[in-house]
Amino acid sequence: MPRTVATQSEVATPADLIEPFQPFRVALLVRMRKFLWLSSGLFSAASFAIPMIGVLAFGSTVGLGTSFLAAIISACLFGLASLLHFGPDEA
Repeated sequence: MPRTVATQSEVATPADLIEPFQPFRVALLVRMRKFLWLSSGLFSAASFAIPMIGVLAFGSTVGLGTSFLAAIISACLFGLASLLHFGPDEA
């Protein structure tokens, strides 16, 4: 016989109420880890590429040092995320 909401809440324990949210937490953490891996890699690539486009197209080196520093830091973060297997299993 199907239970109504009233009878479910009468026999529910706190663990029963929290349990449905556990897969959501795991999925959220996995998605956050992959987002960190992907965004750090893409930011690193863009931080190297965009200043080079400026140098090749306009011959300007303004802000090149700052972009290079951001790219190095992002590349280190991407390497750390890769070593900790934050990315997909197959790439």
